[in-house]
Amino acid sequence: MKASNVSPTPYDQVLYPPAVYPETHPDRLATVGTLRGMDPAPPLSCRLLELGCGNGENLIPLAFSFPDSEFVGLDSARHPVALGAATIAELGLTNIQLHPVDLCDTAVEHFGSFHYIIAHGLYSWVPAPTRERILTLCRQLLTPRGIAYISYNAYPGNHLHDLARGIIRFHTTRCEDPSEKVQRARAILKFLAESRLVPNPYVMALGFEFARVVEHQDAVFFHDDLSDINQPFYFHEFISAAHRHNLQFLGESGWDDLHVENFTPDALTKLHELEKEGELIREQYTDFLLGRAFRRTLLCRSEVDLAPVFLPERTSMLYASCDAKSVDQSETSEPAKALFRRPNGAELETNHGLVTASFRHLCSEWPCPVAFNIALDHGEREAAGEAGRLGLEDQTALLADAWIKSYQNGFLQLHVTPPRLVNKVSACPECSALVRLQLRNSSVATSQLHRRVILDDPLSREVAQLLDGSRDEDAIARIILESVKTGQAELRQDSEVVTDPGRVTVALKLQIREVFAALAREGLLIG
Repeated sequence: MKASNVSPTPYDQVLYPPAVYPETHPDRLATVGTLRGMDPAPPLSCRLLELGCGNGENLIPLAFSFPDSEFVGLDSARHPVALGAATIAELGLTNIQLHPVDLCDTAVEHFGSFHYIIAHGLYSWVPAPTRERILTLCRQLLTPRGIAYISYNAYPGNHLHDLARGIIRFHTTRCEDPSEKVQRARAILKFLAESRLVPNPYVMALGFEFARVVEHQDAVFFHDDLSDINQPFYFHEFISAAHRHNLQFLGESGWDDLHVENFTPDALTKLHELEKEGELIREQYTDFLLGRAFRRTLLCRSEVDLAPVFLPERTSMLYASCDAKSVDQSETSEPAKALFRRPNGAELETNHGLVTASFRHLCSEWPCPVAFNIALDHGEREAAGEAGRLGLEDQTALLADAWIKSYQNGFLQLHVTPPRLVNKVSACPECSALVRLQLRNSSVATSQLHRRVILDDPLSREVAQLLDGSRDEDAIARIILESVKTGQAELRQDSEVVTDPGRVTVALKLQIREVFAALAREGLLIG
């Protein structure tokens, strides 16, 4: 298809930093749909459309992972699309196309129907007619059991952002240069945040905003906070707009960040009382309680018959993955309970032997997902005494309930389609061609879990680029050792540069094994 006549955009002038968004993965969308009673198209053989695809950084790994699916990306910025097209050509992908097209162009409708439509970081940053167009396209182009993902800035959390945005937009009105605009915007927030000897609520709020934006990359701050349009919405406002287009709320693709341990008993009681008010009312009041500032909302056609809550029996169709580790019982307040802890500090505690045994197996297999029946089987075998007191139906219900609750609070991830990866290092390990290409150009790679992994260590990057499945540990060590001998690379051990030939070989092989293990745990190995 020929590109429509689109004018240069701010995203042509200042490239948005490349990123991947795990919440947009079709497996994540299909899982939510499955739990609500839908039968979404399998990610292995689907058509997916991304609106506002940029340089395809989010879309290209999906196309690489699912060669039998088809991917289309649309964006009004020509320069990022051209960069993405070059990467696609270098990888030799034939199942993905990026087009520089204005979404309001009627030619968009000629791309056909899609099982999944994603629009990340777009809805709040475009004019009202384009927002309506996004919802129109979701209705027109979604298949009958299709799912749309739309992220947007949300109220009430964005009221604080609006306070700072009004100030920085006024302060940078006469700035044309993006770098100067970013510098002046941060400077005015810093000045105001430090302007009072004893901060009042106004100054404290600006201090929080300065702390937030100072962590952003310049390009992100420029596009997200200093853009001409940045329109947040209350959840009920967004859903009303979706209803006008005969679309309904399916769920959220992000984690439920309502951590009950942070709230008073009265607050939790009030939330419980909202159960009888219905899902949409409960979602809006949850935003009020959390001060939520961003949503990743899933929609489907209004005629789809959805279950009112996640269906535990659907877990038998799914896989689960979890990066937690079992904590020594001596660390728990009650030795009879088992404690699991994720790297981010999140914890899960259980006194059910069946759940404990199945979770131990699940966590031991990270990053590989485990099928429900396999996890149940491990739980039955290792907790035979307790499991024997329950029938198979009760055992299944017990584990299904544990999976659902853990999934809802973000402790584990559920999958319809398990990703292609391994958790054990083979004789000739392999990273994907995509990862090897990415690491030739930068220190960031996209894992099989659709996450960005930063490899700061030059040795890790060099090893990963050699993992095409044809070399074993000795072959890799010989190549890197030659680089060390010729001075093209150096080897360190305990912060000391190693030069002794004997020590170099021993230290190198040890570090290569450590790199292999780290790559496997990050989901970067496929063989």
